[in-house]
Amino acid sequence: MLIGLLEVFRGLDKDVELFGRLKPEDRVNLAIGMSDVCVRVCADGVKYQNQGISEEELIERVWERLMFGKKCEK
Repeated sequence: MLIGLLEVFRGLDKDVELFGRLKPEDRVNLAIGMSDVCVRVCADGVKYQNQGISEEELIERVWERLMFGKKCEK
């Protein structure tokens, strides 16, 4: 188990190093892509928990979930 965690951290070190070499516009594009994935995962979770939800309700609930994290940071 510990060896597996060490491998994960070594991989993160390499990722951080590679990230540092990216051009600023590539960093922005990467961040946008990661944000899009997070929103899609959140929306899929809401859809799974609320079968047949309307598009408007889905957007509202995803927004509430995303903003809940912001409220917890304060």
